[in-house]
Amino acid sequence: MKKIFSLTFLLALFVVACETEGTSDNNSTEALSVDAEVSVEETEEVLDNIALYTESAYGISTSKNYSSVTAKGPDKHGHSGFFKECADITVEVTETTVTTTIVFNGECEDKDGNVISGTITKVREISDASRTKTVTFTDVTINGRVVNGTKQYTFTEENNNGNPEMTGTVDITVETENGTVTKVGNRTVEITAGGDTYLWFDDEKTITGSCTYTNAEGNTFSVTITTPLVKPAECRYIASGVKEYNRNGEITTIDFGDGTCDNVATKTLPDGTTEEITLRKKRKM
Repeated sequence: MKKIFSLTFLLALFVVACETEGTSDNNSTEALSVDAEVSVEETEEVLDNIALYTESAYGISTSKNYSSVTAKGPDKHGHSGFFKECADITVEVTETTVTTTIVFNGECEDKDGNVISGTITKVREISDASRTKTVTFTDVTINGRVVNGTKQYTFTEENNNGNPEMTGTVDITVETENGTVTKVGNRTVEITAGGDTYLWFDDEKTITGSCTYTNAEGNTFSVTITTPLVKPAECRYIASGVKEYNRNGEITTIDFGDGTCDNVATKTLPDGTTEEITLRKKRKM
């Protein structure tokens, strides 16, 4: 009888342990989703800047008069001042396409302090009907995270608000600290201040869009920017705006604040409880 009791007791402990373990995994899944999304967003911000500041409006030549040219402007890196000497930019022009190639030699650090290596290509079809560029990333490393995939976008020097704007779609995978994450969606970046100069460091950016993520565990969740995100020129963090995370109908939101430049945001869980979270700094190699 004692042996039977002991066996039953141990079995009960095993079942409880399994149930507890399962609960822990479920609770951590949401946190991992948010962490993975933050990692991808940090990476895509760098990709946005690379695409944006290689536009001809910032002094990167796309003239048909050259079959192969080096980027024009100060230090042959355009007028924005964003790219350092370790980034080589060349433009190849044919009868049908303009191809911009950016090679980040070694571990190249951009003006924001992001460490980048690899080669990025941007292709534009020469057509009166098409203004879409396709940017391709093949094993590009940004702050230790490996990026593959494409971004397609249209750049407008002056939108309805009179501001420069980049809008389009993204389909990328990023190897993050929590595993490989896939992002598919749309994104618009508007320069809402500083757009009257070529310089990058006085640009305030407002970001809108929505997307679907598939995280390392194979779980899918959607993210919608319900209040536009604003990144002031002098701040390394998003200072205001709201994101909504939807996993199987359960909604989590992150509120980035009232415009104050800090690394703090407020997360509201599906049950209505709130907690203060600290935005991570960009991870270096």
